[in-house]
Amino acid sequence: MAVNQSTNYSRLGLFGDIPTRMMNYVIRTFPGMPAWLEASLLYFFSFIVFALARQQREAIRANLKTIHADLAFCEAYVGAYLVFVNFGWSFIDSLRVRNGQDVITWDVQGEEILQDIRDKQEAAILFTTHTGNYDLAASLFASQFKRVLHTVRMPERSPELQEIREKELAEDAAQNSHFRVHYNKEDKLLGIELAQLLSDGELLAIQCDRVVGQVVEIAVPLERADSSFRIPKGPMTLACFSRCPCYPLYVIRERRRHYRVIFEPALQVPLTTAEGKRAKPREMDYAQAWVKQLMRFLDQYSYQWFVFEHAFNPKETP
Repeated sequence: MAVNQSTNYSRLGLFGDIPTRMMNYVIRTFPGMPAWLEASLLYFFSFIVFALARQQREAIRANLKTIHADLAFCEAYVGAYLVFVNFGWSFIDSLRVRNGQDVITWDVQGEEILQDIRDKQEAAILFTTHTGNYDLAASLFASQFKRVLHTVRMPERSPELQEIREKELAEDAAQNSHFRVHYNKEDKLLGIELAQLLSDGELLAIQCDRVVGQVVEIAVPLERADSSFRIPKGPMTLACFSRCPCYPLYVIRERRRHYRVIFEPALQVPLTTAEGKRAKPREMDYAQAWVKQLMRFLDQYSYQWFVFEHAFNPKETP
């Protein structure tokens, strides 16, 4: 069940535009802020947000309890606080880059997979997550594919913040001819547009790890827990339609101002029957393959997973 975010629509709230505008002002005014001061302020204000954002705090705690079944009561809250801290670091790094500071470094894990995607020049979908600095990575790494990377994202919850994001991403696209952004709006036409792009052999990057708003979901039962993972159905439908390779792609923050982009092999789904005949893949086939790899990733990097809604069907937690 999705968390009701209606109380956070104010411009001062978690999804408002004023915190972003304030941070932009601080970074422009104090571009050379000492590391110790930056860290002190970030941990302090992350705690304030953590204390006030009760719905999001409890949703993150519930998510962590599902990912790590042996997580103790206090450990789950500490983990939720660390999610806010890591989100804060990624947010600040993104603002610094967009204010002209060349401060971020990157590593790539799975370069042979990146090379394979680059060489084939065929339709493919990158299944991405809300981890690390995903927006910034998409714009900076688009040129690495030597082809246009079409990215899909949900509009922001407030119109003021959406205006800021559209301006930022438009600037990214203007600086990189390989980068395009498509918004999942209420007119329901995006699916047709994306299907056409895949038919034309294009490369898509879609975040496939959370369900918000009116997005149609598919629930994937978890093997080790009495619950199911709620993921968007749209990418699975596109995968079935195109039968193209679907590559998991993650971005994680390893240390201060340094990130790693992780490419994993394409999802393995049954394309032939037991008799050797060509099988028609199902949405659940892709969903199960994706969730299996995603849960393995989250086992290690759950504190960098910026999903502030219940990602799993409700489950009793102590």
